[in-house]
Amino acid sequence: MPHLLSPVARRQVNKSFRRALHAVSLLRPPSGEVAAATVLLSATLIALVWANLPGSTYHDVWATPLYLEFGSLSFGMDLHHWINDALMALFFAFLTLEVRREIEMGELRDKRRAAVPVLAAAVGLALPAALFLAVTADTDAAAGWGVVVSTDTAFVLGVLALVGRRMPAQLRVFLVTLAVADDIGALAIIALFYTDELKLVPILIALAGLAIIALLRRLGVWRGAIYLMAAVLVWVALYESGVHATLAGVVIALLLPIFPTSPEHVTRARRLMSAFAQSPSPTFARLAEDGLQRAVSVNERAHRQLLPYVNFLILPLFALANAGVHITPDILRDAFTSELTWGIIIGLTVGKTVGITATAAIAQRVRPGALPPGLRISHIGATAVLSGIGFTLSLFVADLAFDDATSLGRAQIGILSASLLAAAIGSILFRILDRRERSTTSAGTELRPPITPGRDHTRGPADAPLNVVVYGSFACGFCAVSAEVMDELRAHFGQQMSYTFRHLPAGLPFAREFALASEVAAQQGRFWQFHDAVFATQPITNKTQLYEAASRAGMNLRLLRNDLSSESVAHRVEEDETAASDMGLNSTPALFLQGELYEGAKDADTLVQILENRLTDA
Repeated sequence: MPHLLSPVARRQVNKSFRRALHAVSLLRPPSGEVAAATVLLSATLIALVWANLPGSTYHDVWATPLYLEFGSLSFGMDLHHWINDALMALFFAFLTLEVRREIEMGELRDKRRAAVPVLAAAVGLALPAALFLAVTADTDAAAGWGVVVSTDTAFVLGVLALVGRRMPAQLRVFLVTLAVADDIGALAIIALFYTDELKLVPILIALAGLAIIALLRRLGVWRGAIYLMAAVLVWVALYESGVHATLAGVVIALLLPIFPTSPEHVTRARRLMSAFAQSPSPTFARLAEDGLQRAVSVNERAHRQLLPYVNFLILPLFALANAGVHITPDILRDAFTSELTWGIIIGLTVGKTVGITATAAIAQRVRPGALPPGLRISHIGATAVLSGIGFTLSLFVADLAFDDATSLGRAQIGILSASLLAAAIGSILFRILDRRERSTTSAGTELRPPITPGRDHTRGPADAPLNVVVYGSFACGFCAVSAEVMDELRAHFGQQMSYTFRHLPAGLPFAREFALASEVAAQQGRFWQFHDAVFATQPITNKTQLYEAASRAGMNLRLLRNDLSSESVAHRVEEDETAASDMGLNSTPALFLQGELYEGAKDADTLVQILENRLTDA
């Protein structure tokens, strides 16, 4: 399409295009988790207080029926089940979308790493059940073994957001993968062992709906509304079949299309935006919108759209509807003298902790590198303790397993006690980890490994008396500022200083893709050209900028696309990540001056003064 716009107008179109693409771009971690966790915990406390007030308003409200009627057809249930079976299906879909994205384009691209949390989830299901059966052997309480198999993903993620903010970004990916695998197993156990009747016809309808979704994906259908209609069919059919309807969210999310944004899609969208700017009309507006939608996968768009509703509506409503456990001194006294209560406490706290931690430790010992760089067994151990927060599905299974009020009350007390204990101990462990990792990153930490000519990316003479090493991320705004500071330092010191850049993506959106691309650039002899082009293009809001920077750096784009998935490229980035993890680095930019970690002010004037002093002392 010829350029009919003035240069100023073209720049405005490009700016509008970047903003529009940013609005539908989803390769970013969930935001506002601390705020969401605070709302979730507040809702839990409100539910506990409400359930213990005089009267029965708590249970009466959630027992309110809500029906949808279409002529002679009607479908409905009470508010409690609308939340647990319908809204929570969206929550499980949200988590599964994130895991699928990580498997295809993120930390879990290496299937060996995806296997560890899945295997840990399996052992984390089996060991708690075995311990529960050992404690409740030869009693009627043994029928409730399914109570201890599940982890409450919502609460665990909330607690982790509050107490694990300084932990490696890979820990959340591990936890979400573990949680989704755990939930699939727990829901399967409910379907197989705690369902009175499975209806064949609705199951067949659900399978047909899933086949439709798979066909739509294969045909390249990109409109989310079409997938939504098929998803509603699957959910209703599974609900009517007797299978726990939240499983629909997991299966549907696994089938939705996921792909990286391609340069071809971006070019097409840009042309449509230009056409709209030249001839603003409803037709071109719709075409431009469609072009942007096509550029981003259904998985990513759905994830972005669900994010605020999951964090600030679905999870708080779930806590409000499920956390209301009635507690009296008599109930507590009876519960803590029963095998059922102690079986649940031991199963959830000891079983989950030992099962998950031991599995990860064995996997790492048998196959080094099975865990992502930066993730240690101590991190997983603390997370495993938090996994003892059973709550959601535990309360659900207890309601299915026990008909009498006494056993149900004992189970509820056990679940609540185990969850509180797991949350408290897990929080303490994360506080200890936080202190320990702060101490390992104190001033005086030595650079490991030392600068290696031929391997490291270094500007300036290898034998320069001054050297600065930066662990950074191409998607980090502060790293772009740091790059400008490095330019000022090099201009000041000239050949007396060398500057080395190492990778620490740190879980930022698009960071890993840009790190991989920089190593492809290095193979083409264009690392520093790519480095400069990327940091001149901030903030990083979409993958389009990767190819734009590569083009400005003079790279071969065909080779870039082919080599981005190269194992040697990924291994080179992971080497830097592993070294950063060994030194306890979790944030960027991290500066080393003369081989020693520097944590003071990072402005050019301060660094010039420090380096001049080092040069004088040398």
